[in-house]
Formats: sequence, structure tokens, C-alpha cells
Amino acid sequence: MSKQAILKWGNSLGFRLPSEVAKQMKVSEGSEVTYTLDGTRLIIEPVGEELPPFTQADMAKAIRKGKPRMVSFGRPRGKEVW
Repeated sequence: MSKQAILKWGNSLGFRLPSEVAKQMKVSEGSEVTYTLDGTRLIIEPVGEELPPFTQADMAKAIRKGKPRMVSFGRPRGKEVW
């Protein structure tokens, strides 16, 4: 566990994120993070990439692009009717 001083930043408080921690979290300047409080613990996590919304129009387009395939079950056996 490392210690870090809390600094005044305008009307807020802040602290510096050591470069090794930033590398491990895969964040850099301008990265977005989420934070939650768990009692007195502050949990900071990088924002994951969000998937774009998938609409009904997108689904219809994907279905039209799909190619139907014939599936072979082998030669008929018994009294199947073709």
C-alpha cells in the first residue's frame, strides 16, 4: 500500500495517480473513469468501451445480409417423403 497526499485543486481536492498504477489500469491523460464509494473506500475503474446501440433496423439489415444455407442430413432412410 502506498501513501499519497490529498491536494487542493480549485474548490475540490485531488491526488496524483502514479504512472505505474495508470499503466496497470490502462488509463492515460483524458481517459474516463468511474468511481464508487464503498463505505470510506474509493473505487476507481476505467470506463469500458460501450457497444453502439443495436436497433431493429440494424437487426433487419443483418438478417438480409445473412445467406441461408442448406444443411445435408445424408440420404433418406426409411419411409421419408421428399
